[in-house]
Formats: sequence, structure tokens, C-alpha cells
Amino acid sequence: MATIAGTTFVFEQPRVARYVALEQTAGGFTLPTPTSSDRHFEQIEFPGVIESPSAIFFRTRHTGRPRFSVRINSASLTQFQFTDDDPPERCWHEIIPARVADGSTLRPRDNELTFFAADGVVTFGDVVILYTSSELTIKIPIVIGPAVVGNLG
Repeated sequence: MATIAGTTFVFEQPRVARYVALEQTAGGFTLPTPTSSDRHFEQIEFPGVIESPSAIFFRTRHTGRPRFSVRINSASLTQFQFTDDDPPERCWHEIIPARVADGSTLRPRDNELTFFAADGVVTFGDVVILYTSSELTIKIPIVIGPAVVGNLG
């Protein structure tokens, strides 16, 4: 905000709530697998992300008393050890901090979400991340096939 000759000027920036639903988690995925105890989702994009607290939502189903953790980029979001008293299915929501030591937690491009499980079996699913954006619209690439190009001339 600036005041010049008694007139105040401001810059307005849109702020909207947006979400990213990880389609590849809709059917659920189980950890550990025979070859790995973690699963990485890479190159997640948050168009127009504004540095502010965000939220992640996901579901779990487990057997036994496994432990698990969730991380996005360098931010640890969840670390949990199930007990015998925990229900077998559960919904989770965690706050994603706006900043970590090396800068903004979420970036417009190249974000990595990592799930880890050990000492039992955990099935994760329906992962959704809610964030604040300065972009009101979504850019969708236009794909022009040979049939369309031939009809343009």
C-alpha cells in the first residue's frame, strides 16, 4: 500500500482455495510392498500457490500395529504408530506449514509427496491437498491432432 498526495493505492491479488486430488490414490495403495517401504508421488503441481498453511487429507486402513509417516518436500506432516485400540479404518487431515527452513513448503512445480510404512501393513487412499492460489483459472494444454491440422488449411 502506498499513499501519494493523500490518495492510497493498493495492489489487489486474487486468492482462491484450490485442491489437487491424486488420481493414482483413488483405489488405494498398500505399504510396505515386497520391494519398498515407501511410495513417492513426484512432479505434483500447485499452480499459483501462495505461501500460506495448506492441508492434506487421506484415508488409511491397517492391520496390526504398523507405524507410518507422510512428508511433502522437506516438511514432515505425520508420524504415527497404531495401537491395538485404533479403529482399522481412519480419515486424516494434517496442516502443511507455509514455510520450512529452506523456504516455502509448497512450490508451483516439482513437489514430492512421500508415504512410508513399516512394522505392519497400511493401505493409504483418496489423497487430496487443499492450498491457496493466486490463479483463478486452470491452464489446460491444447492438443491438436493430424485430423484437425489437415482441416485448418
